Amino acid sequence: MSSPLKAVLVEKFDNSFSCYQLANGERLFRAALPDYPHEFVVDAQGAFAYVGHYGVQTFAHEGLGGHEVFVIDIAQGSHVGSLDCNPHHRIHGLQIDRKDRVYALSEHDNMLITFDQPLQQGRPSQAVPTGGQKAHLFVIRRDGAAAYVTHLNSHTVTRVDPHDSSRTPLSAQIGGRPEGCCLSTDESILYVASRDDATLSMLDATTMAVLATVPTGEDPTRIYLSRDGRLFVTNYGERSIGIYDPTTLAELHRVPTVHKPIALAFDPISPRAYIPLNDDTVAQLDLETLALTHAFNTGKEPDGLVILSV
Repeated sequence: MSSPLKAVLVEKFDNSFSCYQLANGERLFRAALPDYPHEFVVDAQGAFAYVGHYGVQTFAHEGLGGHEVFVIDIAQGSHVGSLDCNPHHRIHGLQIDRKDRVYALSEHDNMLITFDQPLQQGRPSQAVPTGGQKAHLFVIRRDGAAAYVTHLNSHTVTRVDPHDSSRTPLSAQIGGRPEGCCLSTDESILYVASRDDATLSMLDATTMAVLATVPTGEDPTRIYLSRDGRLFVTNYGERSIGIYDPTTLAELHRVPTVHKPIALAFDPISPRAYIPLNDDTVAQLDLETLALTHAFNTGKEPDGLVILSV
């Protein structure tokens, strides 16, 4: 009996959002999008995805970029609407809280934009400054009360109240070009990867005090916390996955990926993870043996990935 699991992902250079059958790699749909979509999130029901319109090829390219969040109906397999972030551009980081409020990050204008009812209201409910320069990624608490934003140019990570622009962001400086970030299970600890310094840092999520910093592989870009409590770091430059103890930051393992790992998503049922690679494939990582195998082919430049059980 084939697995009911599906993988949804953005294909940046194919300008598309696609869905694949996880068991055999069959593409179930491809929704065409305007040029250079990037990050995305999926709601709690697995019904709708929200995709940021970055609008330029990479963070190093010039241009104003896009100003929308595309709404994808996963059951229909189509782009059914857009959320308008104008006048804010280069929409990159996307997050969603337990109330299904959608949060979008404008890298061009360093603004965090909230949509309280994204399926009913296409305009923002709130927009607040992030307190840094070139805001690229962020993670949000499950209740939406705080967001943590990494900035590529000011080399800072800030704690922001997404719903109150009168509150000054709380800033910490941990290393060159911080990007990847995630919270501990109880949301008391923030983990951040700094690309230029090749480091992983642990911060107090309330005070933003730096508690520890350790080296990683070259060019760490994303961080993920598994159900069994391990931290997984994608080392883009080194082409590896680093695995760390979340309490001590001791490195437990390092898994070569041959090609550059772009993101990572955990199987919600089995001890497996799936890793989009820059050779237009997705690899499967056995979380028990750490064996890495080919899973399926994708369109050009797969980006973020989510595994759905519905």
